[in-house]
Order: sequence, then C-alpha cells, then structure tokens
Amino acid sequence: MTTKAIITVIATITILALSFFLTTVINKRNKKKADATEDWNIGGRSLPLYVIIGTQFASAMGGGVLVGQVGNAYNNGLAMIIYAVFAVLPFLIYMLIGNWIRENEFETIPDMVGSFSNNDRFVKVCASILTILVPFGWLISQMTAFAKIYREITGLPLEFLIIAMAICSILFVMPSGMKTVAWTDFFFGCFMLVIMLVTFAFVMRNGGSVADIKVRVPSEIIEMPRGFISVGWGTVFLWIFSTLPGGMTNQMYFQRICAIENKKQVNRSLIISAIIILIGLAWSCILGLGIHAMNPNIEGENATGWLLTQMPIFLVALFAGLIVATIMSTISSAAQSVVVNLTHDIYQSAHPETDSKKLLKISRILSVIVLILAATLSIIYPNVLNAIVTTYAYSAAGLAAPMYLGYFLRKRNMVTTAGIRASMICGILGCIIATLLKSPVPYVIWGLIASVVALLLVSKLSNRGSVSTINKNND
Repeated sequence: MTTKAIITVIATITILALSFFLTTVINKRNKKKADATEDWNIGGRSLPLYVIIGTQFASAMGGGVLVGQVGNAYNNGLAMIIYAVFAVLPFLIYMLIGNWIRENEFETIPDMVGSFSNNDRFVKVCASILTILVPFGWLISQMTAFAKIYREITGLPLEFLIIAMAICSILFVMPSGMKTVAWTDFFFGCFMLVIMLVTFAFVMRNGGSVADIKVRVPSEIIEMPRGFISVGWGTVFLWIFSTLPGGMTNQMYFQRICAIENKKQVNRSLIISAIIILIGLAWSCILGLGIHAMNPNIEGENATGWLLTQMPIFLVALFAGLIVATIMSTISSAAQSVVVNLTHDIYQSAHPETDSKKLLKISRILSVIVLILAATLSIIYPNVLNAIVTTYAYSAAGLAAPMYLGYFLRKRNMVTTAGIRASMICGILGCIIATLLKSPVPYVIWGLIASVVALLLVSKLSNRGSVSTINKNND
C-alpha cells in the first residue's frame, strides 16, 4: 500500500478503537439493573437528550450523504436543498405521535401497529417483515458504499473491506445493542461535525468564495429561486415520495424516540435532530457545488472520490475517518433494528415465556447471522441501489396507513384488525401491480392509495368496535 493508504488505515483503526473504548467505559459506568433485552432493544429507556440527538444524526447521515447527495448537489445545485427538506420532514411528522409512542412504552413499529389490532400475530409478523426491509437494505448498501470508497483510497480488495466492516459492526453491536450503538453514534456524530467543518474550509479555499462558485457553476442550478427547481417539478414530486413515506416508517428513528430517558424531551430531540441533519445535508450541497467549481468535468457520483485525490494526506485520513463514522453508524443501527424485529416481534411473540438472558443470547447470535448475510449479499450483488429503493417503497406502502391512520382514528372505532391486515396486503399488491403495468406514476403512490382505501373500507365492513389495546382516552 502507499503511504497515504497506510496512514488512512491507521487513522481509521484509531478512530474506531477510541470510539469503542469510550462507549465501553460509559456503558459500564451507567449500567443499571434493567432488563437486558430492554437495554438491547431501546437502551433501557435511559439515553439522555444529547445522545438521542447524536444517534439520530449519525444514523440518518450514512454513506449516501457523502456520495449520493454530494453528487446530487454537483449535478443539480440548489435543488438538493429541496431534497434535504423532504428528508428531514419525517422527524417533524414524528412529533405528532412521538409523545404518545413514548408514553405507551413501545419498542418497535410492529408494537405500535399491533396495538391497533389486539396484537394480532399476522399483523405483527407482517409489520415486522415490512419494517425489516429498509434497515436490511441499508446494511447492504452501506457496506458496498464503504468498500467502493475505501478501495479507491487503499487499493484493498472489495471483498476484504466488506468483511472487515461486518466484523467491526459486530463488535459495536454485540455488547448492549441499542445502548452501545447509541453512545457510539454520539461520538461518531461529534467527530462528523468536526470533519465536516474542516472539509468545508478546504473546499471553500480551493473552490473559491461563494461569489467565485457562482461564477464557475452553471447559473441554472445555483441562481435563486430557479436553482431550487432546476431538476423540474416532476423530479421534485418523485423526491417527495422517495423520501417522506420511507422516513415516516423508518424504525431506526422510531426506536430512538422509545429510548429517550425524559419523556418530556421527545419533541425537542426531534426538532434539534432535524435541524442538525438539515445542516449536514446543506454541507453536502455546498461540498458538491464547491467540487463543481473546482472541476466541472467529472460525473456527479464520482465527486467525493475525486475530492479525495486533491486533499493532502492528513485530510484524506480524516475524511476517511468521516466515511467510516457515518457508514458504521448506519450499519450498526440497521443491524440492531433488524435483530430487534426478529427477536422481540417474531420470536418472542411465538415464545412469550422466553426469559431475558435467552433473548439476549439469541439477539447476539442473530446479529452475527444478519451481518454475515448482509456482507455476503454485498459481495455477490454490489449494485443494489434499485433493490433498496424498491424495498423502501414497499415498506412505506404497507406500513404508513396502519401507523398513522391507526393512530388518528384509534378513538373513533374506525380501525379493525381485518382493516389493518387488508391495508398491509393491499399496499404491497398496489406496488406490485403498478410496477407490472409500468405506471408513469411512482408505484409507491399506488401502494399508499390502495393501503388507505383498504384500511378504511375493510374496517368499515368489519367494524365491531374498537380493537386497540391502548386506552382510547390516552393522549
């Protein structure tokens, strides 16, 4: 390996080791006599506000922000800010139900959906499968993104890098699940903010001032207000349905609401998380425009990789650390989320007598299995973007209506178990049919429409009173 590659690897290992050490120390000091599975699933409901904000930020950023959104800004300029707004809206929407989620001490999305159906087993299993789709897709995509970027820096084989990332992720998830992941995310999040500032300074220095960038970048993507819709209204419309429904049904965001220690700080955590994530996405926009000003003759998706070739060795090492921090946060969060659905919503539903120690052991074993499976699929199918977009749409189409209509109609005797079953099935079928018919309208829209109609219609036909296990008077 080159000197740059060796320094990069050393810096990465140092960052990971330091984060793991700090997380281990803090978890030991804060250890309470809580249920081990509650620690694993939702951090023992004991995570402070600043940790919740840090883990929401770190989990949401991911490798897509470093590569995909920088490339988006490189190609489309200010329009990327519109995408950013849609990406953070789910946090504000969660404010409508966040306090209720925390008050009722849910642990997963299937818990919430199950509460509207008398914990019907079919509903919980189906909701679990739909919930798993998104984080498992993220696992594969993030491993692939990490390996492709690091291969350019180090020259190491793709397969080796994917396996190395899977092993590191196992080490971060294994000790205490959510509690370990959340504290690790917090440290990673702090590190991300520092490196983002350093990278911003480098791009501004080499790309020129804001006035220089405006001169060097095509006016149609940077002038206000037309730059904000440079991609066209059709693409803006597609962005709404590619980000908003999936974010509203993303269990990684949901779990962090459940994990906060102070119930009264749920909305504050969501607002601050949305603001910080929006700042992170704005950073991606500025980075993409700055790179465009520095070199207008590259493909947008290669913008981040090209920037690395222009940086001094020490900055490459730090940026590589940023890459690892963002991707590791998303991978560990996604793996933990998948395992919780498998153990809490599927296995424990079938075996309610299982004690906490056995569930913790099963969770750890499943963590290894899930990460090995994700790593294997990443190696065999390194180009999975379309599949991930598809799983995001199917998950949202099957879950959004039961979650949100179930919540808003829970006191009006308008939602039944049969209605929720039909809603999830029809949401999936709506997506499949629209895909087969090659509808010009995004298939997720048809899935959402079918899900809403099925929920209302079948609930009306089968309504025999409220079936919610949650007190109807609970606000």
